[in-house]
Amino acid sequence: MKSLSISLCERVTLVFSYFVVLAASQNGKFSWETEVDVEFKTIILKKDENVATIIMNRPDRMNALIPEMFGELKEALEEVNTDDDVRVVILTGAGKGFCTGSDIKEGSAAKGQGLRAEKGIDEVRQHIRHNPQKITLAIRNLEKPIIAAVNGPAVADGFDWALACDLRVGSENARFMNAFVRMALFPNTGATWLLPRIVGLGKALEILYTGDWLNAEEAHRIGVLNKLVPATDLESETMSLARKLAKQPPVSLRLMKMQTYRGLDISLEAALELAADGEAMTLKTEDHKEALAAFTEKREPKFKGK
Repeated sequence: MKSLSISLCERVTLVFSYFVVLAASQNGKFSWETEVDVEFKTIILKKDENVATIIMNRPDRMNALIPEMFGELKEALEEVNTDDDVRVVILTGAGKGFCTGSDIKEGSAAKGQGLRAEKGIDEVRQHIRHNPQKITLAIRNLEKPIIAAVNGPAVADGFDWALACDLRVGSENARFMNAFVRMALFPNTGATWLLPRIVGLGKALEILYTGDWLNAEEAHRIGVLNKLVPATDLESETMSLARKLAKQPPVSLRLMKMQTYRGLDISLEAALELAADGEAMTLKTEDHKEALAAFTEKREPKFKGK
C-alpha cells in the first residue's frame, strides 16, 4: 500500500526550503513607466520598489523568440528571483502581442527546410532542454508570485509561459493557441502538463488537438485568464493586483506558492504535514507579530518579509 505521508528525505528537503524562504527578506508598487533597471537587447527589465516587470521586447515581430532572447529571459528571471527587494513579478510583451513562439522567419523554416531541420535530433533536444524549457521552469519555480499580463496573441511557447505563471490578466485582445500542432510538432514548453491542471483534461486536449484560437472571453470562462479587463485598463489593473500582492506577507506567500504546487503531486495527508510545518514557522516571524499589532491598533500592517 502506498504511504500517505511524504518520505523523511522529502520532508527534510521541504522544511529546509521553508527555512531558506524565512531567511529571505524583502520590502509594494508597480509601474511600466519606471526607468530600465538592467539593459538587455531583446527584453526590458524594470523594477519599481517591490515589483519587477519583464517585457519581451520585439514588438515588430509580436515578440517572437530568437536565440538571444532565451538567454536574456533566463538572466532576468534569475535576477528577480534572487533580488530580495522584489516581491512580485510581471511578465508581458511589448506592443500588440504577448509572445508568438519561435520566429520561424529568422530560422531555417523561412528557407522551406523546417524549424532547426538542419540539426541532429540530439542537438535539437539539447536546445529545447536548455533554452525554452529552462524559461518554463524558471517561471514555474520562481519563489515569488508572477503575473502574466496578456496584451495580445500568446502562441506556442508564449501560451505555455503564460500558463506557467501563477496568475494571468488579459485584455480583449488576448488570444491563445497551441501552434505546435499546426506545424506538425509536439508542444515542448509544458502545455501537455500545464493546461490540464488549469482547464481540465477534456478541454485541454481539445485545445491541444485542434490548434484553434482560444479567445479572451472563452479563456476567462474556462480559467486560463483570472481577470479579463479592457485593453486600456490592462496596465493599471495588473498594477493594482501586483501592488496588492506586494503588500501581503512575503514569507506566507512564498510558502503558500511552494506548497500549492507541491500539493499537486502529493496526498492530502502529506500536504497537511507540510501545512503544520508552515504554520509553526510563520507563527515565529516578525510579520506575524506585525499583523497582530496592526489588528489591535486598527491600521494597515507593514510587512518586512522576516
